[in-house]
Order: sequence, then C-alpha cells, then structure tokens
Amino acid sequence: MIHPGHTCNPVEPVVVSVEHMETREGQAFVSMLVQVLNSVCTARTHTDWDADRDLPHAPGECPDVVLITGRGTSGHCMLRVLPGPQDSRFGAPTEISVLDLSHPEAPLHAADALAQLPALAAVRGFGQLSAPPSLSRVSLEAYPDPEAVFHEFYGLSSHRVWLDSSNSATDPVAGRNRYSIMADDSGTRGMRAQHANGVTTVESKLVVTRISGPFFSWLERNWYSNPAPDPDLPSGLEFALGWLGYLGYELKRECGGNAVESPLPDASLIRCSRAVVFDHEARCVFLLAEAGAEGRRWCSDAALRIGRLPSAARRLSSGLPVVQFSGADSGQSYLRKIAACQDEIVQGNSYEVCLTTQIFDDLHESLDPWDFYRRLRRASPAPFASFVQLGTVAIASSSPERFLSITADGQVRAEPIKGTRRRDASPESDRQLKHELRTSTKDRAENIMIVDLMRNDLSRHAQPGTVSVTRLCDVETYTTAHQLVSTIEAKIARDRSRAAVVAAAYPPGSMTGAPKISSMDILDRLESRPRGPYSGVVGYFSPTGAADLAVTIRSAVFSTHSTDGQRLSVGIGGAITADSDPDDELAEIHTKATAILRVFGAPFPISAHAGRVRARATVPP
Repeated sequence: MIHPGHTCNPVEPVVVSVEHMETREGQAFVSMLVQVLNSVCTARTHTDWDADRDLPHAPGECPDVVLITGRGTSGHCMLRVLPGPQDSRFGAPTEISVLDLSHPEAPLHAADALAQLPALAAVRGFGQLSAPPSLSRVSLEAYPDPEAVFHEFYGLSSHRVWLDSSNSATDPVAGRNRYSIMADDSGTRGMRAQHANGVTTVESKLVVTRISGPFFSWLERNWYSNPAPDPDLPSGLEFALGWLGYLGYELKRECGGNAVESPLPDASLIRCSRAVVFDHEARCVFLLAEAGAEGRRWCSDAALRIGRLPSAARRLSSGLPVVQFSGADSGQSYLRKIAACQDEIVQGNSYEVCLTTQIFDDLHESLDPWDFYRRLRRASPAPFASFVQLGTVAIASSSPERFLSITADGQVRAEPIKGTRRRDASPESDRQLKHELRTSTKDRAENIMIVDLMRNDLSRHAQPGTVSVTRLCDVETYTTAHQLVSTIEAKIARDRSRAAVVAAAYPPGSMTGAPKISSMDILDRLESRPRGPYSGVVGYFSPTGAADLAVTIRSAVFSTHSTDGQRLSVGIGGAITADSDPDDELAEIHTKATAILRVFGAPFPISAHAGRVRARATVPP
C-alpha cells in the first residue's frame, strides 16, 4: 500500500493497495510506482506518525512517498525502499487499488505491470490529467455495413458505445447526423468511469480510483485538456476521442434537484483511445487512434478487418424472446397524476410539468440488448440513436432529440422537442396530423416554454448577446411520430467551464418542465421512483472541449442484477399544461412507446380507455 500524504493535487488522501508485493513483479511495480508518484505530486505533507501530526512541505519540493504493506501480503520485503522506520497503524480506506497480481487479468511479468503506470499517472487522484497525445487518422474508401463493423470490433466487449446516426439518409435537418462513432475502452489509455453514491470510480486496466465529490466537478477536471489537441479532422466532426456513455436523470441532485437514490449508476462512461467513425455523407470510414506505435498497429489491423466485411446489412436471426410489459401506473393512476400536475399549475407552482411513467418486464428468458437494438434501428431510425453497453447496464435508443452540442471553439446548440403527433398510414391523414401539430396553440406553447427555459440555462455561461433562437416550432417527421422542434444557440464565455454549461442545463428542460426546480420537486412527489438513464443524456465529451449529447428518450434500458436477473424498462411521458386533455396525454405516451413495442410485438399495457378523471382543476379567469 502506498500513501503519498494528505495533499496531492487535489487535497484528497490517496491510498494504493498492491497485493502480493513479495513477488518479483510486485516489487518492480511498486518501485516504479514510487517514481511515478514523485513525478506527479507537486506538494504534500509529511506525516510524523509518532507525533500523530502532519509536517507541511514547501510547494514544489520533491515529495517523500510512504510505502505501506499490502493487505494480506508479506510486505516486509519492501523495507529496503522505505524512507524510514514504519508503523503498523495504517487503516485508511483504499481510494486507489491495483488488482492482485495473481488475478487472471493481472500481468505475468514485471514489464507488463510497469506498462500500466502511464495509465496510473493519468488518473486524476494523482494530479492533473495528462494531456492526450496527438491523433492519427486513417481514411478508408470502404463503406461496410455498420452493424457488421460494430459486431466485428466490439462484439465481445463488455463496455462499448455506438453513437449511431441511423437516419442519415432521411434526416429532416441536412448534415446534422453525418457521422456515427463506435468505440470501447480497449487500449493502454482506455478507462471506465462510473458515478454512484457521490463517488466517481475510475478503472484503468489494473488501477481503480475512487474520487469522492460531485460528478460534474470530476467531469470538469477530466474532460477538457489544456492545451487541447489539434486534430486533423474532416469538416463538421468535433469528436477527437475522449469520454462516451450516459448521464442519468438522478444527477439532478447536483443541479438543484432533490437526491433520489437509483439502483443504477448515475453516470457511466468509457474513455476511448481509438474509434471507428462512419462518414455517411462521403460514404467512407476512417479510424481514429492516439498517435504512437500502439495506435499505428491498431489502425493497420483495423483497416484489414474492415476490408473483409460485407457492405450489405445481414439478415436478422430468429425473433426475440416474448416480452410481457407491465405498467408502473395504471391508466387511472396516470390520469390522476395528470390532474395533480394541473392542480400544481393552477396554484402557481409550475407552468409545465413533464410527467413520466415506465413500462417494464422482469425477463424470464435472457434477451441480448444488441439483438434488440439491431431491430430497433431498422424499424425506427433516428438522428441521435445509440447503443450503449457498460457492464450490467445497456441502453438501446432511437432518440430524435439533441440535448446540447458544443464545438471546440465554444458554440453551443440545443434542440428541444415538445409536441408530438402519431403517424398515420393514410398520406392524407398523416398530412393533416402534421398540420394540426404545426398550428396547435397548446403544443406551440409547450415548446416555447422549454425554449425560454433553455435560453435562460445557456445565458448563465454565454457571452452577452450571443443567445438566439434560430428555429422555432419546426416539425420534424420520423417513422412513428411528428415532432415539434426548436433550436437555441449561444457562445460560451471564455472564462466559463464547459462542464458548468452542461450542469446549468441539466437535466434536459424538455424532461422536467418549467420552472425547472419547482417542476422537478413536483415530479419527485408524483412519480416516486428514479428514472435512471431515461430522461438523462447519451453522448461524448472530447478533450478539445467539444461534446454532443442526446436526450435519452424512445429508449429501452436493460439492467442485469445477480439476484434479480434481467429487467427491461421503457420510460415514456409528456408535458402537462393547464390546457392538457388527459385522454390525449394518455394517448401520447402510447405513441412514444410504439417504436419499441413494435419490435417486440407487444401490446401497450396501460389502458387507453381508463375513463376521464374529472378531478382536474379549473384555470381561473
């Protein structure tokens, strides 16, 4: 165990536990680890164990490193490298741990163990995150089937992400989803990060770091490198590797909302050191990797593998297991909650409340989320679709909604959705539904309220005079629904943090209502359950300062627990205003579940014929 004192940028105790230090590999690992700690710690205190007090060192002084025996090991063999006599009173909790060297994934030789040290040096607990190396980009003329590529490269990975522009050919906004991105956490600098119970746990191969504190504080330190890399990327692509994954709705506790416990992580991300990127406009593929020998080897191997893949999509295998959804609310209970929202609006506690519910099934037969997503992306393509599998949690999404995009030079764009109509098989009826949505006073009012909320959120960190609405209440058409969409843009002020911009707008206003804080309080009381990844976001944070995040809607969430098996849940909801018709709102959540229900061939479990609830309050004149 290695304890580099009480202040190590930042002032958090850092403890490293190494099992089997009596082995040759363990001794070599720890000796090199001492050198790493001495090189990355700029200031710390020296602990006088006998006096039970700390003696401060001057900033910049090369720090001593205290070595403490590993748990359950013969650590006496390390005495020769200790700075002085040691005590046995060492009970500090482990915040950084290195796996037992007898672990199946542990290195067999000291050289392999030492190869993990660059990753350890990059861990935030030991100081500033080191700037990533420059990028290598290899362009390929091939344009294979994306599903085949994802399966070939990431089919066996337990932590993988595909940000999938699955409707690139039919997107109503030209160029918006030109690129699709695939990655996992492989490679020397690959990492995993998960936030739960106020602690961010970062895994880098054999190194595990636990950092207490808010997630957005961790994100601020680990997202944007300074100086940022200057990658040679195609026009319109802001992704230059970085962190990919999801943020859950319950992170609202850091953004003014109440703390609600969730059984799933509040955030889960991977840091990728290489990725496959599809350019759907140029119909080609290119490979991104961190510069260096490892990156060159990966690009060379990846190019050969892609060249062997088919260009046409493969036929789907046999059908999915039978799913029998249940509703978290009955039709009657959902209608009562709509009435309660309207009561809150009449009392002046909100203008608009984005009420949600869930349909779910505790699966008796295992269901592969990847098999489901392949069907979903074909049945319901979307500009911000995604497949995210991070350990025991998987998200299969056909989201049409962008939360925020941020460019490297600080341009921010939000594209909230509010207002929905179902599609109809009759072209004439479908056109009528689209016209009805476009001209609906009620739907336009819902949308404009969220636009105003987003304008306010962005203005908190924007340069004065740069916040503008560039598109208001436009209709976008997708496979199962027409949507009312607006666009808000701004320029981030130079002295403002990128993570602060995301936190100021979080959770997405289209999933809370307005005013945001009061509406979230109302929703906590009425919904009485965590939303989990639903209503949060999926996307990436790149070291250039760029990000692109989609709202997690029209999504199926799969979670696996060792005791309870696999649960499938689908969140659905809609905005409630004083003018909302309860039956229409109930029909709307059915529309929003349609794409996923069709893939399973399952009925909607919440009765649309529950009968009107007349407890609805009357808006005073």
